[in-house]
Amino acid sequence: MAKSLYDILLDVSKSSMIDNGDLHAAGLLILSAAIDGLRINRAGIWLFSEDKQVICGKMLISGDSCELDTSLCLARSDFPRYFDSLDSERAVVANDAQTNENTLEFSDSYLIPLGISSMLDAPIRHRGEMLGIICCEYQGDMRQWNNEEIAFVSALADTYGRAISASQRNDYEQQLKEINEQLEQKINERTNVLQETLHNLNHTQAKLIESEKLASIGRLVSGLAHEINTPLGIAVTSSSHCTSELKRVQQLYRDEALNEEEFAQFLAGLDDGLDLLNANLNRAATLVHNFKLSGSIHNADEEEQFELRSYIDLTLKSLQPLLKKNQIDCVLLPGTDIPLNSYPGAIAQIITNLITNSIHHAFHHTTEKQIRIELTQISQQTRIRYRDNGCGIAEDIRPKIFEPFFTTARLTGGSGLGLSIVYNLVTQKLGGDIVLDDDQSQGAGFEIRIPKPGSVPPSSA
Repeated sequence: MAKSLYDILLDVSKSSMIDNGDLHAAGLLILSAAIDGLRINRAGIWLFSEDKQVICGKMLISGDSCELDTSLCLARSDFPRYFDSLDSERAVVANDAQTNENTLEFSDSYLIPLGISSMLDAPIRHRGEMLGIICCEYQGDMRQWNNEEIAFVSALADTYGRAISASQRNDYEQQLKEINEQLEQKINERTNVLQETLHNLNHTQAKLIESEKLASIGRLVSGLAHEINTPLGIAVTSSSHCTSELKRVQQLYRDEALNEEEFAQFLAGLDDGLDLLNANLNRAATLVHNFKLSGSIHNADEEEQFELRSYIDLTLKSLQPLLKKNQIDCVLLPGTDIPLNSYPGAIAQIITNLITNSIHHAFHHTTEKQIRIELTQISQQTRIRYRDNGCGIAEDIRPKIFEPFFTTARLTGGSGLGLSIVYNLVTQKLGGDIVLDDDQSQGAGFEIRIPKPGSVPPSSA
């Protein structure tokens, strides 16, 4: 290859235009190199249609003019010999283009009118497939193309194939960028939807917890009203009796018919009546006091230091009307004091919901109803063990018991929220976990594990 052709080819190969993805700029550079190296006036790039039945001018330089995406197209049916020569995927070398068997079909319509005497076409290949040609046309006397010139044009054609790869790479990168942007937009949209959904779920959960708290307090109020009616009724009866006896004695005194024996009996009866009145009023006052303390526990949302056993004992006292109504013997087993820095309201709500769950589900076929609560402290954990002596939890529903709205007592008023709220309070509010006992043959059993502040949360193993 002549030195000048080698230098031109080297400059083209090293140019950034070839690999920057701008196919028009690369094509102009390559065609300009062909015109300079071969000392011709016309050169063009022609590309096949997908079915290779038509080839169209992609770019044409003629003298000082340059045309992009020309309207010139050649059909296989009009120029069969030329297309047959292209099918060989070898360079078409026509020293005398007007008589060459591969190019003579262009003589009357193209070669003679433009004064083209010689043609040199080199195939453009991309990834092993022939996409088109670089067509070099010489105007003037017939020209003999030498091997160096044929190799030069073939190398330029291969370089254009490289430019096509760069252009496709840019297209792919742009498509990938657009896909990533669309994907990012969709992710952002879905993230916003999920965040809004999560916000709504948290809001709904808070409402459900508050609703369950109110329902729990409502049950306490109902039980308290039922329980407090008894001592108040006795107190009212005793008061009425004392008032009646007082009026009777006053009348006897006015009638001067009151004797010492009758007055002594009156004083003894009045003393008994007042004792009965005071005892029942004190009982009612104690119930109200415990209920007020229980209410403050249920509504306490701030973390504080408290003694766990005392708070649970107070909670059970506030639940005594409910337990008594359902004839349930609920016992907090004796043990040492357990100081805890946590949320007493959450713990009171957990105990209330577990007892309510036992009332709804456990004791349908149990005569002596019992609930036992045991408190222990192990290492960095405080454990609350809860067990009733009811029917236990069937194996097939155990995986679902903490799911919201799952209940087997829908017809009898079960909401399906009790154990779900217990689970959320234990795991989220207290940072612990709750485990269902494997053995449910003697009744439903749960173990709640509450970590000390700063300790690693307990595993569910």
